[in-house]
Amino acid sequence: MNTQGKPEWRASNPAELGRALARARHSRGLNQETLAARLGIHRSYVARMESGLSTEQLQRTFAILREMGMELAIVEKEPRG
Repeated sequence: MNTQGKPEWRASNPAELGRALARARHSRGLNQETLAARLGIHRSYVARMESGLSTEQLQRTFAILREMGMELAIVEKEPRG
């Protein structure tokens, strides 16, 4: 939880990002099929992301973050008013 009491997940590599995405999806009561349908993508893409699929772009992103002593934080956005 962050200081506003909202869920927060941290990731320092693609596997942790995948786990964070899966936890966030579960906390919203969504299955992979429903999420994929909402996004207009195939369920297998959601599954690959959640399994920690490592792409060159993700590896570079996390390498830059590591070099700067940082990690990715996934936090719930404020609702639009």
